[in-house]
Amino acid sequence: MLIGVSTGGPRTLEDILPLLPADFPWPVLVAQHMPPSFTRPFAERMNTMCPLTVVEASHPMAVEAGTVYIGKGGADMVLARRNGTLTVLARPESREFMWHPSVELMGRSALEFCDPKHVIGVMLTGMGYDGADAFAEIKKQGGRTIAESEESAVVFGMPAELISRGGASLILTADKVARQLITWVAY
Repeated sequence: MLIGVSTGGPRTLEDILPLLPADFPWPVLVAQHMPPSFTRPFAERMNTMCPLTVVEASHPMAVEAGTVYIGKGGADMVLARRNGTLTVLARPESREFMWHPSVELMGRSALEFCDPKHVIGVMLTGMGYDGADAFAEIKKQGGRTIAESEESAVVFGMPAELISRGGASLILTADKVARQLITWVAY
């Protein structure tokens, strides 16, 4: 599962991630636009609030169900296969993209290394269009996506861009996102 978020994101993530149960059967990758010095403390704080394990993805890590990977600030978080294992990597910021960690790069890497039918993309509050193209492609290839509604988004830019591209399977207020994710990944 992929989550893209920017302005207003920490508070919104605090309202969603703690609601995912300890036995949540999917990994969760979060690209939250943040500077380098903020992502580790944010991941550590979220780890104290969540039943799932929350880590900063600052080095290559095997992707495991029940773990939330927060993209390292000052880097881009992508998926790759290493020795046959799906792995999350932090790589230097790509100059091709304006925002980091890049939601677009995270989404593109998921399309490359995962079956899109087994990918869920969640676009939460934030300015700009980061990730809208990749998440729309995930939906087009059979994955499922959620765009946060204007009603709850601090800044409606990123979800609005996903919706305008026809890339939202559902449009939900933030307080309904966790329940929908649990339903979609029903044990």
